[in-house]
Amino acid sequence: MNEQTDDLIFKIQDMDCVEEVTILKRELSPLVGGEEHLFFDVLNRRMTVRSQAENVSAESIMQTISQTGMSAELWNEDAKQTEKGTFWSRQGRTILTTLSGAFMGTAFLTHVFLTGSFGAALGAEQTAHGAMPLPVRLQYLAAIITGIWFVLPKAWFALKRLRPDMNLLMFTAVIGALCIDEWFEAAAVAFLFAFSQLLEAWSVGRARRAVAALMDLSTPIARIRDADGREITVDAESVEVGTTFIIRPGEKIPLDGEVLKGNSEVNQAPITGESIPV
Repeated sequence: MNEQTDDLIFKIQDMDCVEEVTILKRELSPLVGGEEHLFFDVLNRRMTVRSQAENVSAESIMQTISQTGMSAELWNEDAKQTEKGTFWSRQGRTILTTLSGAFMGTAFLTHVFLTGSFGAALGAEQTAHGAMPLPVRLQYLAAIITGIWFVLPKAWFALKRLRPDMNLLMFTAVIGALCIDEWFEAAAVAFLFAFSQLLEAWSVGRARRAVAALMDLSTPIARIRDADGREITVDAESVEVGTTFIIRPGEKIPLDGEVLKGNSEVNQAPITGESIPV
């Protein structure tokens, strides 16, 4: 389906699941006059505001999105093929999650080295070995900060709106563990939640790349026969139902249809998803 020229289309960098879609619908619906004017494509991280929506600027929409802890930019055609954004927006989550795990592991080993006991490092024998050494606390603190870095904006947004979600729950769990002086548990919660978020983003990204690879197997143009019987080349998206299009030997089939004349062997990889012609 072709987009209307007045549609506003955005790329949402942090939209990886239904949770983000629900938040965006809740915050943007009053702004655009109802969620029926909002359409989401999670695989491509694309949000469309239909032209029938209330007159609202792209800047105000992006500002509202930023208040949720997510970021947005206007969509462009190049975004279909490449992942836009800065190095930090693409790799920041991986870097911080890795650092969180590294800090937690280093803190644990440092605690074992200084106390000579795994039990003390796990908190089971903390009273027998005195207070946790300051270097260990600092390393656990670094693990916690890097682990919840991307959680904090969303947790703060949920707290301001009084709408608890899993981000606020995880943040509360970390603070609760710190309040009872369980630094290892706090760091473990922060790291494991960051790791789960990283796996989610990775799985969605993998699905996104797989779909993009399948789309690359199709051709964006089609050769059709016009009213005068001449062969012309047009964009495949603009071809109407019932139009006759022509396929030459070796060409890709741009659209679904019925064979009216001729016979041939056809590579079905775009349909079956096989990595080789079938």
